[in-house]
Amino acid sequence: MDWGLKNRLARIIKPHDKRGVMLAVDHGYFLGPTERLEEPRKTIAPLLPHADSLMLTRGVLRTSVDATYPVPVVLRVSGGSSIIGKDLSNEKITTSG
Repeated sequence: MDWGLKNRLARIIKPHDKRGVMLAVDHGYFLGPTERLEEPRKTIAPLLPHADSLMLTRGVLRTSVDATYPVPVVLRVSGGSSIIGKDLSNEKITTSG
């Protein structure tokens, strides 16, 4: 494993016990509006101290997590054209700046 990958993984999976708690908040992407996740910031805030990392979309990250909060982020960069379509597994890598 190269240095960069090892360095990034060590932020998510703690090297001393090889464990990590990832708080995944990307459910709305697949399921549409999800009960109790209408305001992600209110749901995420009390759980942040217990999470070693977050998995979420760019939009939820930007609106719900303070930029200065010290938590590693696993950003969802796959996407599809609509949650209404027949097959949600037809995803592509979709990144933009």
